[in-house]
Amino acid sequence: MRYRGAGLLVVLFLVLAAVTPLMAAEQISASGESGDQAALQLGRRVEAVRDALQHPEAPDALAAIIELGRDQRYYVMVRGWLAWQLQGDLSIAAASHDQPPDNISVRIQLLNEAIRAIDLE
Repeated sequence: MRYRGAGLLVVLFLVLAAVTPLMAAEQISASGESGDQAALQLGRRVEAVRDALQHPEAPDALAAIIELGRDQRYYVMVRGWLAWQLQGDLSIAAASHDQPPDNISVRIQLLNEAIRAIDLE
């Protein structure tokens, strides 16, 4: 009797050992697909911010930046990006002897508004 129970445990263990990797592979495959979708969505949001910075006069420019900047997972990335862009634009404005190109002036205003908006969330 004692050995018969041990044999049953061995068989059960072998079955579970064979099934577990298959189940894990299915879970990895499913999470990989959802991970790809999440990466695609993030890429689209980042491109929207890039487009907003290239065309600061667009009506949805501020909204695109705020939408990604208020997501706590990406706040630091967006905040750093905006700060870096603002420093560059301020440098261009200073080098232009208070006559910066119009697109730089508009972008500086957009950047200041966006930083204020995502910082005060």
